[in-house]
Amino acid sequence: MDVGDRFWRGLRVCVTGGTGFLGCHLIEQLLARRAHVRSLSLPVGPDHPLAKLAGVERIEGDIRDRQLVGRALADCQVVFHTAGVVAVWGPALERMWSVHIEGTQNVLAAAERGARIVHTSSVVAVGASRRGRELNEDSPFNLTNIDLPYCHAKRAAEEMALKAIDNRDVVVVNPAYLVGPADHEGSIMGRFCLRCWRGRVPLAPPGGVNLVDVRDVALGHLLAAELGRRGQRYILAGENRTYAAFMGELATAAGRPRRWRPTVPSWMLTCLAGLNELRARFTGREPYPSLAHARLNRYRWFYRSDKAAEELGYRPRPLAETLCDAFAWYAGEGKLPLAA
Repeated sequence: MDVGDRFWRGLRVCVTGGTGFLGCHLIEQLLARRAHVRSLSLPVGPDHPLAKLAGVERIEGDIRDRQLVGRALADCQVVFHTAGVVAVWGPALERMWSVHIEGTQNVLAAAERGARIVHTSSVVAVGASRRGRELNEDSPFNLTNIDLPYCHAKRAAEEMALKAIDNRDVVVVNPAYLVGPADHEGSIMGRFCLRCWRGRVPLAPPGGVNLVDVRDVALGHLLAAELGRRGQRYILAGENRTYAAFMGELATAAGRPRRWRPTVPSWMLTCLAGLNELRARFTGREPYPSLAHARLNRYRWFYRSDKAAEELGYRPRPLAETLCDAFAWYAGEGKLPLAA
């Protein structure tokens, strides 16, 4: 993948959700290309990597605060709207819809006329398959009647962004499940990788996912801003894996022998999730797996990135390389023993 550095040099850019897994990587790549970067995010401590990045103008606050969003987006020529909440349970689930919907409304209202807006959606807004069929940007959304709040929040925010193209220069990107190093915030798949490397996932969940390096998705955002067509959506995917195959590759990345793990039947996972949610009512701790996890794992979230490859030059690296880099980072952070 190639992004024209001259395009970015001196460009005024705002990244919402700059403290997130994707947001931080995106800001680093923008700084490397000498863009003028402003970040809008919730407050973080002095040890957060964003706080240590020189040259970033930081504005702290809630994406639902329209006045604050207006200040953050003022004079920006490109806006990357990555802010959002990923939640399956508890208080975060209660505010997830408003963060995605009100946040997107505020960005669309506040962006400068003529500014390029890259709206970060997700592959969950594209749909899923029971049997592992690979979906693309034109696949009909088939999760309307499924109780998966995150999917519906991402889908609704994406539709809102695309409807604004009459007076806003919007491009949508749909990243797959992110993995990779420097996962300071603890992403969904990052936590799963850690559980596996620590030996806490004895059985493979059903279903499967498309896994992609966060660094490649960040670069895909830059490509979409520079080369994407207005009003289009681009899937930024990597490699499709069942959970059983993925866990085998995690073992290889850690320098350990692969061993066979039986796959949990969907009905058994649902029963376990129900018990976990019941216990969570008394402990206040997020259940894992939750009922939302059980519903997600009934599907295979498999995708193709042909459109992004052809129009943007998007080329993700091999998954094996990503997992090795991720393991090395976690081990370097003292969260795992080093590979043998």
